[in-house]
Amino acid sequence: MALYDSFGLALSGGGARAIIHAGFLQALDEAQLKPAIISGASMGAIVGAMYSSGVAPADMLKAIVKPELTKLPAWIGRRGGIGSLVVLREKLSLFLSVHTFEELQIPLIISVTNLNRGCNELISSGNLIDWVVASASIPILFQPVVINNYYYVDGGLTNNLPINCLRKEKRLVIALESNHLEEVDTAFDSIKTVSERVLFLGVNNTLKDQIDGCDLFIDAPEVRKYGIFDFQFADKLFQIGYTIGKRNIERILKMLES
Repeated sequence: MALYDSFGLALSGGGARAIIHAGFLQALDEAQLKPAIISGASMGAIVGAMYSSGVAPADMLKAIVKPELTKLPAWIGRRGGIGSLVVLREKLSLFLSVHTFEELQIPLIISVTNLNRGCNELISSGNLIDWVVASASIPILFQPVVINNYYYVDGGLTNNLPINCLRKEKRLVIALESNHLEEVDTAFDSIKTVSERVLFLGVNNTLKDQIDGCDLFIDAPEVRKYGIFDFQFADKLFQIGYTIGKRNIERILKMLES
């Protein structure tokens, strides 16, 4: 029998790296562990939305693998960003069986950044696809999403791992981080290497006020070698997430029992 209402699950952004979330959820499913609530930013929001609507983790790869998110040159010249997430929106429309947060099987909270107000917002109601796309709109790379006359971009910019919103009495909070940060010997001699490193440093800084609110923080050093657009390694990243999940199942069960 599945253990419902026992824990909340926070899923970080991280581009292709965050495909590990789908593998992690696969391991939870096999152990009959389902979160009472999910929060996410960027790719974490994408995976969280699909899972909360009933999409099986293994089927998520059909929506988030290459080439849908990597054809940036096709949209060069659009205002507000190099590319748009039109294809992502189409994929979500195809895979999601619901249109609003209120229809989801599992409650979902999505982190977005309001450019006009210059702040983070946590969204849990309204049009699901609009907010998911907004949460995944990496600044400069993708166009902002306009909702209610405000311009929104990637939630990872201001809160890449929304943990504190999951806190509730007697609820365990688990967080999976896909942006493992450590010293690297990379030669920062290209726009790609510099921009990715700057992005990771920025989103990592948003964790400072969040981690203390987590009962189990799971890092993933195995994904450090992958870039945010390495969707060609989706199967490997899924397997890494699955392995991480299997490795933590016993620990999660013991924490729930205690």
